[in-house]
Amino acid sequence: MRGVIAGLLLLCCTGCGGDARGAEEFRIFHLETAIGPPGADGELRCGPPRVACPGSVEQPVSRVHYYSVREAPALTDVDIDRSTVRRAVGSGTDPPAVFVGFTSRGRKAFAQLTREAARLGGRDQGWHHVAVVVGDEIVTFAEIDFDAYPNGIADAPGIQIAAADETDARDLVARLRGMQH
Repeated sequence: MRGVIAGLLLLCCTGCGGDARGAEEFRIFHLETAIGPPGADGELRCGPPRVACPGSVEQPVSRVHYYSVREAPALTDVDIDRSTVRRAVGSGTDPPAVFVGFTSRGRKAFAQLTREAARLGGRDQGWHHVAVVVGDEIVTFAEIDFDAYPNGIADAPGIQIAAADETDARDLVARLRGMQH
């Protein structure tokens, strides 16, 4: 997977309103330490419409994979500002994406998480990942390049989640903002 931070492009944004009633749970984990390998069961899932799932070489994935949670998430609902959740606007050639803004606590937690992932990746000489979970679904797992970000990603205003397509982007926004979908 070559998208170093491809699933998590960092941007600035302005809020656009919204309400969290009925919204799905949001969490970010250090993939290699907090989530187990794919198996027959587990608390988390990943599959279509996702193109790739952790531990699966098949791309695009054709079935659902399940994962157990080994550790608490590094970021949760209290670390994001749901009013910032929106379809990310880019150039006409950018793939569909969803922006999720962090609270000040979320910025600190994300910096700490990416610092840990970068340092362990440097030690292991392999990229570590952060897994973004909406509800019970791993929606992306971005690589943290320890060469480019040896001390993690400090003071990020939020993350941009790569979506499978426009329908998936709309669905993720609805799920995170608690709107009917």
